[in-house]
Amino acid sequence: MKSYIYNLSTIDYNTCTVFQKRLNNLRNDDEISDSFIFPEHDDVYTAGIHYKGDLNNIIKTERGGYVTYHGRGQLIAYYIVNLKDRKMNALDLIKLIQSSVIDLLETYNITGYPLYDEKTGVWHGDKKIASIGIAVNRFSTYHGMALNVSTDLKKFNFINPCNFSPDIMTSMEKIKGQRYDLNEVKKRFIEITLKKFDITDYVIKNNII
Repeated sequence: MKSYIYNLSTIDYNTCTVFQKRLNNLRNDDEISDSFIFPEHDDVYTAGIHYKGDLNNIIKTERGGYVTYHGRGQLIAYYIVNLKDRKMNALDLIKLIQSSVIDLLETYNITGYPLYDEKTGVWHGDKKIASIGIAVNRFSTYHGMALNVSTDLKKFNFINPCNFSPDIMTSMEKIKGQRYDLNEVKKRFIEITLKKFDITDYVIKNNII
């Protein structure tokens, strides 16, 4: 079976979550191969299972982690991966996602490194540039990763992102002092993801129909 690569434009967060869950069920039933979703969201704040604070204007999700922000200028990737078939656990997947992000940053001459537990994500110096939070249903995953490319970092000021002070967050734009074309960054990341996950038989789709 072919894998599906969903290279999407802006899509509502809740709509995308429903779509992820549908693909997750299909993957668990072996009706599709591992698939990947690359959307962009308008401003939205989401909370993982470890967040116990106020949920006013925040969407509660099943992923790990605390509260974070998604918005324009952010590279997002959702992973519908069967851990049993790949003989992996959740931490193995997180490490593979981190490695993919670090390889991407390296192509832009930005150094990244992985951290785990409450700091799980990709960091540059003492700043966090990518957040990771996955969920597992039966054998397969959903949710995933958000990398700040040219994200408006002021939007993090309304929360404690990943349980940290808002000023912990950084972006490719802030590090290098230039804006980046998100579509170009996404294209590079899709290529890296295909190699990292050894995906050779796939179809690229631009909608969720």
